[in-house]
Amino acid sequence: MTQRYTPEQAERMKKRRYWFYVDGQRFSSAKAVNDYLGESLCHAAWRADLIAASGGENMQIGDRTVPVKRGGHTIVLERREDLIDKSVRDYNAARKKLLSVGWSAEEIDNLGNGQLYSEYKAELARQRLDIPHFEKQEIKYTRVKIRPAQGVFRARVMTNWDNRCAITGTGLALEAAHIISHASGGAPTVENGLCLAADLHTLMDRGHLLIDGNVVRLSDEAKEEPRYSDLDGTVLRKPRQPVVFPDSQ
Repeated sequence: MTQRYTPEQAERMKKRRYWFYVDGQRFSSAKAVNDYLGESLCHAAWRADLIAASGGENMQIGDRTVPVKRGGHTIVLERREDLIDKSVRDYNAARKKLLSVGWSAEEIDNLGNGQLYSEYKAELARQRLDIPHFEKQEIKYTRVKIRPAQGVFRARVMTNWDNRCAITGTGLALEAAHIISHASGGAPTVENGLCLAADLHTLMDRGHLLIDGNVVRLSDEAKEEPRYSDLDGTVLRKPRQPVVFPDSQ
């Protein structure tokens, strides 16, 4: 195999990216071209030869290779924005993360460097917010997975809590929920029912609101929200008939 670049040049070339034009239509990667044409016309060795013949490392952003006929199509490569000075490994980590949350390879390849890292950081921030954290990690509070309920069970639970949220006492947007789910052996009884405002139901289901005995505990993230911060340490209102929560582990 012909050695086109020194090791140092080869390392720099790893950060190079190119637009691919097939009969005038632009694609973001060789894979996108191959998928579109249904055949592997733009394999790595061919691309390297074409780039080397068109200036190699001396190609500037916006420079194009000479047009080449491949499989009845005219193909041209155009140098685009390089990977920024972050390592290729960082780029691959960002790409892998975006792929894992539903981005397509084509969508990622069309992002500029700044856009790629911006989207990556935003996704990491979203995931950090979605994971509950508590200051005293050695303490494990009860986390109960609650489920919406209907019919007789709902009516009985609402009545048991006097049609008020067990935490705030509000009578608006209430939901009845199983403390222990049916799948986990929970029974559709009043003792296993909790009346919650809908937003608190969601917090509890996501793990940001836990019940330790009869006391509300909030995640660090929930404590930062003004509308919820005062709820940490709140003792549940007293229902007509006692309910049972799992013991803390």
